[in-house]
Amino acid sequence: MKRRTGKRLNGWGIAVLLLFAMLLVNIPLILTAINSFRPTSDILHGSTLFPENVSFDNYRVVTEATDYWLWFRNSIVIALITTAITLVAASFAGYSMSRYHTKVNSVYSATLMVFQLFPIVLSVIALFILFRKLGLMNTPVPAVVLYVVMSLPFCTWISKGFFDSIPRELEEAARIDGASSFQAMVRIVVPLAGPGAAAVAIFAFLQSYNEYMVASAFLQKPSARTIPIGLREFIQQYHTDWGQMLAASTLAALPPLIMFLLVQKWMIRGMAAGAVKG
Repeated sequence: MKRRTGKRLNGWGIAVLLLFAMLLVNIPLILTAINSFRPTSDILHGSTLFPENVSFDNYRVVTEATDYWLWFRNSIVIALITTAITLVAASFAGYSMSRYHTKVNSVYSATLMVFQLFPIVLSVIALFILFRKLGLMNTPVPAVVLYVVMSLPFCTWISKGFFDSIPRELEEAARIDGASSFQAMVRIVVPLAGPGAAAVAIFAFLQSYNEYMVASAFLQKPSARTIPIGLREFIQQYHTDWGQMLAASTLAALPPLIMFLLVQKWMIRGMAAGAVKG
């Protein structure tokens, strides 16, 4: 009885510590959401961290008097296209690296490491000139291409690690039953790789949804801006409307939060399984 009581107390203690750690880590996000309901003057001159009078004026101005929904649409479109391309490419590349140990795959693996270490900022000027000559400036194409390049190395390694954890005997059994290698991959391995795919999808989505540098270089027209670039409009030369910026930031955080809540179970399983072979 005492042992059970001790285990329960230990469990409650660990839960309290984890809750405290979660709140501590998320204090900036919590304060951003809370202070989005107070005007800028109250934020700058108020004596507390919490609003004394709750107001929805910031959200009304952001959603009705700015191009927020245009920025939101551009961000979602670019992020979804990037996620889809990265997911397909990383799945095929990870499967090939996991199942076929050839010289080509060895070179490709080393190349991935080089691309992972190469800072994309060094190539922005050259890529800017290239995309401008191709007439692709202020279109989603430059952002999607660069976001896929930035996400693919890490996502490929995640996929490879997860495919390594799936027994090859399952594919061999499918081939014995008459399935080709491609059919065995699509019908047997891919359905089992759902958790790994969720991990890849959430990483690629967040990478492209939150990115600022590439978007600021290639999406300069107001109609092409994404949310990270649009938030810059709340910063003027002599004044920054912190209330509206916090409101826009809170709204911008909702899509990644909703996506993470939907796939968190598969993401955690995928990261854990992809980290261990066998």
